[in-house]
Amino acid sequence: MEKLVDIVRDNVAKFTHAVAGVMYYRIETATMVYIFTVDMNDKEDVGNARFDPEHKAMHLVRYFNKAVSNNSLISYEKKFEKSN
Repeated sequence: MEKLVDIVRDNVAKFTHAVAGVMYYRIETATMVYIFTVDMNDKEDVGNARFDPEHKAMHLVRYFNKAVSNNSLISYEKKFEKSN
């Protein structure tokens, strides 16, 4: 995995979808894609926070780090993505 600062610096996190109150965000770098979740069911964690379709990636580092620590971060190299 790339260094966290290299993943979030000057980058955006984009909302992709939600399932059962869990929002999925995606951050892309030049070579990698990272997907992490924000559990809207955990009111103690999210409180009254506003979650938009796009955020500066730095603003969601808390949730990115949670995904790393609980082994739920999804990451893959872009070379495996289909091109349109």
